[in-house]
Amino acid sequence: MTESASSQLHKFINTIFDTHTDGIIDCESCEEHLCRLAELVSKGADLCELIPAVEAHLACCADCREEWDALLCIMQAEQRGDLNAPPPVAASPNQES
Repeated sequence: MTESASSQLHKFINTIFDTHTDGIIDCESCEEHLCRLAELVSKGADLCELIPAVEAHLACCADCREEWDALLCIMQAEQRGDLNAPPPVAASPNQES
Protein backbone atom coordinates (compact mmCIF):
# COMPACT_ATOMS: atom_id res chain seq x y z
CA MET A 1 0.00 0.00 0.00
CA THR A 2 1.40 3.40 -0.93
CA GLU A 3 2.05 6.02 1.72
CA SER A 4 -0.77 8.17 0.34
CA ALA A 5 -3.23 5.25 0.41
CA SER A 6 -2.08 4.36 3.92
CA SER A 7 -2.59 7.97 5.04
CA GLN A 8 -6.09 8.02 3.52
CA LEU A 9 -6.90 4.71 5.18
CA HIS A 10 -5.83 5.96 8.62
CA LYS A 11 -7.85 9.16 8.12
CA PHE A 12 -10.87 7.05 7.15
CA ILE A 13 -10.51 4.84 10.22
CA ASN A 14 -10.03 7.80 12.55
CA THR A 15 -13.16 9.44 11.17
CA ILE A 16 -15.19 6.35 11.98
CA PHE A 17 -13.87 6.07 15.53
CA ASP A 18 -14.18 9.78 16.20
CA THR A 19 -17.86 9.37 15.38
CA HIS A 20 -18.21 6.15 17.38
CA THR A 21 -16.02 6.62 20.41
CA ASP A 22 -17.78 3.79 22.21
CA GLY A 23 -16.51 1.31 19.58
CA ILE A 24 -20.03 0.22 18.67
CA ILE A 25 -21.04 0.55 15.05
CA ASP A 26 -24.72 0.41 14.16
CA CYS A 27 -26.19 -0.78 10.85
CA GLU A 28 -26.44 2.69 9.35
CA SER A 29 -22.82 3.52 10.16
CA CYS A 30 -21.65 0.14 8.97
CA GLU A 31 -23.45 0.49 5.64
CA GLU A 32 -21.95 3.93 5.06
CA HIS A 33 -18.49 2.37 4.87
CA LEU A 34 -19.09 -1.01 3.26
CA CYS A 35 -18.23 0.03 -0.32
CA ARG A 36 -14.84 1.48 0.57
CA LEU A 37 -14.01 -1.38 2.93
CA ALA A 38 -15.05 -3.99 0.36
CA GLU A 39 -12.82 -2.30 -2.18
CA LEU A 40 -9.85 -2.46 0.21
CA VAL A 41 -10.54 -6.06 1.26
CA SER A 42 -11.01 -7.20 -2.34
CA LYS A 43 -7.50 -5.86 -3.00
CA GLY A 44 -6.03 -7.87 -0.14
CA ALA A 45 -6.52 -5.80 3.02
CA ASP A 46 -7.65 -7.60 6.19
CA LEU A 47 -10.98 -6.29 7.49
CA CYS A 48 -10.04 -7.25 11.06
CA GLU A 49 -6.93 -5.09 10.83
CA LEU A 50 -8.77 -2.18 9.18
CA ILE A 51 -11.74 -1.76 11.47
CA PRO A 52 -12.37 -4.53 13.99
CA ALA A 53 -15.66 -2.92 15.06
CA VAL A 54 -17.11 -3.34 11.56
CA GLU A 55 -16.03 -6.96 11.49
CA ALA A 56 -17.68 -7.46 14.89
CA HIS A 57 -20.89 -5.85 13.63
CA LEU A 58 -20.88 -8.06 10.53
CA ALA A 59 -20.44 -11.11 12.75
CA CYS A 60 -23.66 -10.37 14.64
CA CYS A 61 -25.86 -8.67 12.02
CA ALA A 62 -27.18 -11.00 9.32
CA ASP A 63 -28.56 -8.16 7.14
CA CYS A 64 -25.30 -6.22 7.03
CA ARG A 65 -23.34 -9.47 6.55
CA GLU A 66 -25.49 -10.41 3.56
CA GLU A 67 -24.92 -7.00 1.98
CA TRP A 68 -21.17 -7.24 2.73
CA ASP A 69 -20.85 -10.72 1.22
CA ALA A 70 -22.71 -9.70 -1.95
CA LEU A 71 -20.70 -6.51 -2.38
CA LEU A 72 -17.37 -8.26 -1.81
CA CYS A 73 -18.32 -11.04 -4.23
CA ILE A 74 -19.20 -8.51 -6.94
CA MET A 75 -15.97 -6.55 -6.46
CA GLN A 76 -13.85 -9.69 -6.58
CA ALA A 77 -15.64 -10.89 -9.73
CA GLU A 78 -15.12 -7.50 -11.31
CA GLN A 79 -11.38 -7.58 -10.52
CA ARG A 80 -11.08 -11.07 -12.04
CA GLY A 81 -12.85 -9.84 -15.17
CA ASP A 82 -15.76 -12.22 -14.64
CA LEU A 83 -18.41 -9.54 -15.10
CA ASN A 84 -19.40 -8.85 -18.67
CA ALA A 85 -21.29 -5.84 -19.90
CA PRO A 86 -24.90 -6.71 -20.71
CA PRO A 87 -25.72 -7.00 -24.41
CA PRO A 88 -27.24 -3.89 -25.98
CA VAL A 89 -31.00 -3.76 -25.95
CA ALA A 90 -32.50 -3.66 -29.41
CA ALA A 91 -35.08 -0.95 -30.02
CA SER A 92 -38.58 -2.27 -30.47
CA PRO A 93 -40.16 -1.77 -33.89
CA ASN A 94 -42.67 0.69 -32.39
CA GLN A 95 -39.99 3.02 -31.03
CA GLU A 96 -38.54 5.82 -33.10
CA SER A 97 -34.79 6.32 -33.12
